[in-house]
Amino acid sequence: MRYRRYGPGRRTQPVPERLAGAGFTYGAARAAGVTKDRLCGPGYVRLHRGVYAERELDVDGDRRVRAWLLALPADAALYGATAAAWFGLPVAPPADVQVIVPPGTVPRRRPGLEPHEGLGLDDVTVHRGLRVTTPERTWLDLSLTLGDVELVVVGDAMVRRGLTTCDRLVESADVARRRRGIVRARSLARLVRDRVDSPQETRLRLVLVAGNLPEPAVNPDLSDERGGWIGRPDLAYADVRLAIQYEGDVHRTNAERWRADVGRDEVLRDHGWEVVRVTAADIAHPAQLCARIRRALDRQRRRLG
Repeated sequence: MRYRRYGPGRRTQPVPERLAGAGFTYGAARAAGVTKDRLCGPGYVRLHRGVYAERELDVDGDRRVRAWLLALPADAALYGATAAAWFGLPVAPPADVQVIVPPGTVPRRRPGLEPHEGLGLDDVTVHRGLRVTTPERTWLDLSLTLGDVELVVVGDAMVRRGLTTCDRLVESADVARRRRGIVRARSLARLVRDRVDSPQETRLRLVLVAGNLPEPAVNPDLSDERGGWIGRPDLAYADVRLAIQYEGDVHRTNAERWRADVGRDEVLRDHGWEVVRVTAADIAHPAQLCARIRRALDRQRRRLG
């Protein structure tokens, strides 16, 4: 147990360890020996109806999300961008916690809470101890708010983290019915790939595809003529031995990483590959970038022709 002081020489009743560090329900407080009068005292704060926390606790981020679910029906689940953030995906957490419940049981909207209804029996899983919409359902829900590129970014990240597969995303979109924008979602699901290491790799790949270039392989393991491993570029056109490497700020500011990148590229060049290095500034000018990649493809085709 830990004591909390409020004012000179004033000491509250001890906070039971089982209640420290997170929000808790009124029932949990009573089970831990905390009376109703103590809950109304200076040591605790009421977060939501029937949900409390020790007053000095910073209830933000994960704690805020967990506290909201304690105040909601047991069949509620995290939804939309809140669900995506809970999975650790590259989506900014929304200002209000987004939740979803089965049809006909939607809770009232309150400050800090954005409720939805329509949760199916097969649309929920448990992740990090909380009920959350499945990755496939989460991705479809995000299709209502995210642009094309960012939706594929999230899909790539889901697959990379092992939350789902490319085939499951396509299947979930194909079987979905009566959803706004489902035709678009089905098309974008077919652009999700595995082995993608970062959102910028996704954006780079989509720029090339949108520029009518062939789709490059994603992070392929390359071998020499004897089968020895020589590298794993971000993107590659193996038929013409053209590798494309995305260079983020870490490649520029970390000297050790920069030296490793130089050595990596030299190994590929020694085996007849051309290496094109791309930055965020290049992605911001897609027409020029695609023209540059197209020239590199033409050079390699002539050289190997």
